[in-house]
Amino acid sequence: MAGNSTGGTPYKHPGRVGDSPLIGCGIYADNSVGGAACTGWGESIIRVAMAKTALDLLRKGSPVQEAAALAVRILEEKVKGRGGLVMIDPEGEIGYAFNTPTMAYAYLSEGLGQPVAGI
Repeated sequence: MAGNSTGGTPYKHPGRVGDSPLIGCGIYADNSVGGAACTGWGESIIRVAMAKTALDLLRKGSPVQEAAALAVRILEEKVKGRGGLVMIDPEGEIGYAFNTPTMAYAYLSEGLGQPVAGI
């Protein structure tokens, strides 16, 4: 199960659909592999199906932090997109990456004691 929300795009064209509601683009989960939620330029994230791409990298054996960084690199190199993602693998390991000046993120997992958050 996965969830995502959007900050929205100001002055968007009527009827525009961003990456958040598109499974595989802004959000994707597979219990055997992990889950990912993305944020950033929706049109670019859609073009590389970033959440699914990140999980495919996990499926191929990349550690979760490496998969996150590679997915963001694909976003930048393939479509010159800007954004980021937070992801988790089945063992509860967290990965996140972004190529924007800032990206708010937060997570808490068993055994951490305190949440991890940053901008």
